[in-house]
Amino acid sequence: MLKASMVLAPRLRALHLPFLHTHFRPNSTKSTSNSSSSTSTSPLSPFTASPCVSRIRNICIIAHIDHGKSSLSSRILRPLPSDNTSTAPTDREDIGLLDTLSVEMERGITVKATTASVLYTSPKTSLTYLINLFDSPGHVDFSHEVDRCLDVVEGGIILFDSSQGVQAQTMSVYEKARRRGVKMLPVLTKIDMENAKPLEVCLTVSEIFPEFDPDSIILTSARNNIGVGELLEEIVESVPPPVQKREDGKLRCRVVDSWYEVQRGVVCLLKLESGQLKEGDRVVVLKGENETNEGGQRDNFSVQEVGVMAPNRFRTKVLDENMMGYAIIGMRNPRQASPGGVIVLQKDEKELEKEIDLGGDGGKEGGSVLYASVHPKEEGSFDDLVNAVERLALNDLGLEVQLQKGGGGGGGEGTGGGPFLGPGLRIGFQGMLHVEIFRQRLMDEFGVEALVTSPKVKYEIKYLPSAKKPRAEGKPEIELIEDISNWPGGEDKFEVREPMVNCRVMAPHEYAGAIMDLITKRRGGSMETKVIDDNVWMFTARLPWAEVVTDFHDELKSSTAGFASYDAQMDDENPMEKANLCKVEILLNGEVVDVLSFIAHADVAASQGRSVCKKLEDVLPRQQFKIAIQAKAQNRIVARATVQPYRKDVLVKSGKMVGGGDITRKKKLLEKQKQGKKKMAGGKVTLSQEAFNSVITK
Repeated sequence: MLKASMVLAPRLRALHLPFLHTHFRPNSTKSTSNSSSSTSTSPLSPFTASPCVSRIRNICIIAHIDHGKSSLSSRILRPLPSDNTSTAPTDREDIGLLDTLSVEMERGITVKATTASVLYTSPKTSLTYLINLFDSPGHVDFSHEVDRCLDVVEGGIILFDSSQGVQAQTMSVYEKARRRGVKMLPVLTKIDMENAKPLEVCLTVSEIFPEFDPDSIILTSARNNIGVGELLEEIVESVPPPVQKREDGKLRCRVVDSWYEVQRGVVCLLKLESGQLKEGDRVVVLKGENETNEGGQRDNFSVQEVGVMAPNRFRTKVLDENMMGYAIIGMRNPRQASPGGVIVLQKDEKELEKEIDLGGDGGKEGGSVLYASVHPKEEGSFDDLVNAVERLALNDLGLEVQLQKGGGGGGGEGTGGGPFLGPGLRIGFQGMLHVEIFRQRLMDEFGVEALVTSPKVKYEIKYLPSAKKPRAEGKPEIELIEDISNWPGGEDKFEVREPMVNCRVMAPHEYAGAIMDLITKRRGGSMETKVIDDNVWMFTARLPWAEVVTDFHDELKSSTAGFASYDAQMDDENPMEKANLCKVEILLNGEVVDVLSFIAHADVAASQGRSVCKKLEDVLPRQQFKIAIQAKAQNRIVARATVQPYRKDVLVKSGKMVGGGDITRKKKLLEKQKQGKKKMAGGKVTLSQEAFNSVITK
């Protein structure tokens, strides 16, 4: 084995950067995907020239969460000073140029893939290249955004934190890129940190990913401009240019993303697969909900403005083949420009609609991993919720909105939430963090406050022959049940199979005991351990999806001081497994509340029922009447808690005792109060998001 010092010495000696030329708009105004900021008209002559296809590079940055993707993207987009000295970013604007959503700036994470174009002049060849850069999210809940990026690029920068090394999500995004044949460049970030271990991490990377030679890994620091020039040079040398797929010269623009602005309408982010798009063209969109006129024709639009993102909008008036850019075409209905659609010239519509694949979902790989019911917090605002969710879903490809009939109001369609919640929507998410981001974006961008129930998991129910209750005619032998209200009753004889996932956990070896205890607690099986290096171990196991989808991530982080990472994939070979499960019903004042009920393993149903009752006792607001909370499993009450009512002293009025010494008068007042509280006991109990979280974290 080569000595580490011998392997990495050339790379460590080459940290002095060559002069980097980038043509870049000054950071005077930050453009956001949901704002109406004006477009830059500053002269950027290189962007207005038609670039040679061989000098275009489409690349995305992929990595585990918090490994420096956004910081490196921002550093590439910021110009270097003339003397090439290191200048650390001074504010959030410099650190996250491409993090434009308010939720991204508040939480410090990327949830939406964004793109920007930059011109780079190579000091070796003096040639100028157009680099279209995608910054992608790192959290597993937003992996659909990574899929969307990888579908439109030829190269990927895979980052490794020099202090944390390879993490679970790093391996997941690597596998996604490899399946698509994307050329990957290994890059080490944050090498200027005090706890950085570049030597050790490089050797570990080359061991896990044999295609990465230790000496080929580029060492960088976005904060201090280390290795950025070398990385850009490697991009133009190693990443292949886009492939020219068409030679007929006809316009074909793939819609990569879109958002709505009040003044300008829909703004489309495009990749030109062929042809040329210029202002004044008449275009139509193939795919999506294209409204037709009386003659059955698609709506056509006049191109008002085209340009590139640099990273703010810069008007170029024309976009050529294989360029990435934006277009404003006077469209007011966002549904007509859903990602995956193709923009063509109106005159070519009939010819091209036959050859262009109008199916697909805009690059989304796989479906939703969990479903939940979403209800408005305020009564009577269901239609507002529907409108907000529909608009948000156009910009968030990870959402799967299903408007089911029943329980809606005001002409909308929804899923009934019973007397405690009212009408709502059934929505598919990519994970629990996605649920949190969804609620926050609804509030930030649309002013709608929503309640999201605990996740729903699909179980396979197989009904067994029973002499007491034969299966009803027409009822299937095997049934998939997601709504807990449809769970079989106690008189039915059946067996349950639950969905399983393959989970991969990576953490320092000193937390091995805690991780194995957690996996065992969550009913994991087929556990295997692999030593990655002297410090990091990898654990693989097969777990029930219901145990992972709720609070597995939080408990894993808590038990490992935040050092562990994990990713989970559905088990395609053996997706279901038999389990001894039962329904735990939550009752409020004797009435079953399905939105708070849950499915649990029979061995822990009682303990989880007690835990949920205790948490509900703490979060349910006190009323004028007593609230009895009960948990029922396997036809018996297993737990109970009580929310005590507010008490009004009816024996005192205006500071004086009522009735004086007349005990009969006092008894009448107390009895009247008692009867009034009995009537109020049938009143409505207000449920909050904290109540649903009590079930999630049971």
